[in-house]
Amino acid sequence: MPADPVQPYTSYLLRVWRVQEQGQTACRVLLEAIATGERIGFDNLADLVAFLEVQMRAEDQSPDSRDIVIKEAVL
Repeated sequence: MPADPVQPYTSYLLRVWRVQEQGQTACRVLLEAIATGERIGFDNLADLVAFLEVQMRAEDQSPDSRDIVIKEAVL
């Protein structure tokens, strides 16, 4: 079924792995936007979820506003 052009969507490739830090297991995440190839790294799952929540709110905004949200999240 083709995508509805009125309701845009964003596809991501999600990579998650574990690392050992100071005797603790930590989670690392890499999110790659399929359309652009842009990659965004996160030190934990909470930061990933926060980023995705912002992206979902940005879907209601103009495309230019959404680009600003992505750039701010990377900084």
